[in-house]
Amino acid sequence: MSYPKFFERNLGVLTRAEQERIRDAKVAIIGCGGIGGVIAVVLARSGLGHFMLMEHDIYEPSNMNRQIACCVDALGRNKAACIREDILSINPEAEVEVVERALTIDDVDEVAQWGDVVAPVMDEWPLSLATIEAVRKSKPAIMAYPVGALARTSVFLAESPSVAECLAMPFGFGYERLIRYTSRPEARRLLQYYVTEGEWREEWFDGWVDAQLPHAQLCTIVWLTSCLAAMEILKLVTRRWKPVVAPRYWHITPEGAAIKKFGLGRKLISRLSRREGLQRYFTMLTSSKRLLRLFTRLLG
Repeated sequence: MSYPKFFERNLGVLTRAEQERIRDAKVAIIGCGGIGGVIAVVLARSGLGHFMLMEHDIYEPSNMNRQIACCVDALGRNKAACIREDILSINPEAEVEVVERALTIDDVDEVAQWGDVVAPVMDEWPLSLATIEAVRKSKPAIMAYPVGALARTSVFLAESPSVAECLAMPFGFGYERLIRYTSRPEARRLLQYYVTEGEWREEWFDGWVDAQLPHAQLCTIVWLTSCLAAMEILKLVTRRWKPVVAPRYWHITPEGAAIKKFGLGRKLISRLSRREGLQRYFTMLTSSKRLLRLFTRLLG
């Protein structure tokens, strides 16, 4: 059996030229856990021919509920190495480069050279944001993140607003400042949409705010997020369909799917929150559930 036979059913939708673009493309996936692992496997089953996978972490029992290559016999093994095996078991002709270490901030300026499309989907949120922001200046960068029962996916290009403005993070903060900001309980408490849209239980959210509990995730939402991200990559590679480019984004919940737009309220908060005095004001919001609800509504 060969590549044409494995992926011939794609030709009921795609032209041979479009399928060849998929075969020739290279995608860099930085982080091969819940999101990155599924993106890689879905792209492999779509016939993508070239992968660059970067991941330092190993599979642990807590990954079992959502990470596609996490099985009992994979526990303790590097995630990217396991995903490489899955890709090659689907398409032995694929070229898969694996880097078994974590991305660092010193790598960020080089990441755009690693693929035609780059998906920075690491667990470390400040590093993912910094990488998307750097990559989008010259290559398409994929943002994909699940929050409990909520999924968001978008493509960032040079003409897109900044990632900070779309996500209401402090505009212009460098990596180190973002780490300090996002680790503060007061900043975490502002992410009330984890409860209102992501449907986290209040007690779990409180534990996460205090860094006592991990990010709450459901396999179905994680895989939906990843499949949408993979679809956006295929759009970019084939040039067949129009991608969902920021400020537009996929908004998925258990009760519906829509393409929405990051609003001006987020940009305003992004610009204001860079000021130390206003950060203290935002911190005051966390003491009042009513004010938090109003703040969350402003985010849209």
